[in-house]
Amino acid sequence: MSEKQRLNRKEIEELASNALIASGALETSAKSLAKAVASAEMDGIKSHGLVYVPIYCEHLQCGKAHPAIDSGFSELIPAAKELGCAGMSIRNSYNCGVLGHHVERLAESGLVGIGFTNAPASIMPVGGNKTVIGTNPFALSVPGEQGPELIIDQSASVVAKSEIKMHAQAGKAIPEGWALDPSGNPTTDPDEALKGSMAPVGGYKGFGTGLMVELMAAVLAGATLGLDASPFAGTAGGPPNTGQFFIALSPDSFSGSLYKERLSRLVGAIGDQPGSRIPGSRRWNHRKDHEANGVEVDPKIITTVQNLAEGSN
Repeated sequence: MSEKQRLNRKEIEELASNALIASGALETSAKSLAKAVASAEMDGIKSHGLVYVPIYCEHLQCGKAHPAIDSGFSELIPAAKELGCAGMSIRNSYNCGVLGHHVERLAESGLVGIGFTNAPASIMPVGGNKTVIGTNPFALSVPGEQGPELIIDQSASVVAKSEIKMHAQAGKAIPEGWALDPSGNPTTDPDEALKGSMAPVGGYKGFGTGLMVELMAAVLAGATLGLDASPFAGTAGGPPNTGQFFIALSPDSFSGSLYKERLSRLVGAIGDQPGSRIPGSRRWNHRKDHEANGVEVDPKIITTVQNLAEGSN
């Protein structure tokens, strides 16, 4: 088959879950991760969708997978609602997928959600020649009248490292400005980029953002620094033991009746301008389309994941 196939959310979840279970995951863990994989596909974030399932399955064989966010949220959410704010740290962890997926769940529960996650070192400090921090995303989502009002989900690098890997696998050059080679010079060669450094977005400001995330998700959480973490890709080095940190805030506990008015005015000031875009609206538009029409998936990826589910290579 050369044409792409369309799968709905349930089909993507089942495909991913079966492959994960066949690779050794517990059913509850597999279903949790499969939901995140399906959500990434539905939101148009293919770099964290089905294409990542074979990597997750490979990592199960060496102990790199460690889902804990779901179980933690079951305590974080009621605590934040009762106390006004609550924090949750996770250590001995791993790649948490699309970070915005998790903070959106907090916003769906009526809470302002902020999340941080660190990663193996892949960004050099400006002026330096050795990587110190990872791409280190942070994300924020706030509740509105009918669910999450917006999502800010961005990393310290110009693009996610997975984008570089996808270009390398396809044998395609990367755009200028995405990465640096091992000597700290700009490069369009994805293989040289993977040996060197991701480019921090906004120069020293991007590095500062990534450093903030490292302080929250690794230092404060007691997790492994990106400096010492094994790669997310491949089986070398055992579990990376990186971390996440989430903060959940109850709007009523801080701004009370003013929250809705202030949020509405702020979001309206953005959305009312022609050509502007509310953060998160692009993924929501993808989601609406894909929920109605399914997601186009490369048949090769489907076959690879199906083979994992059947226990064949």
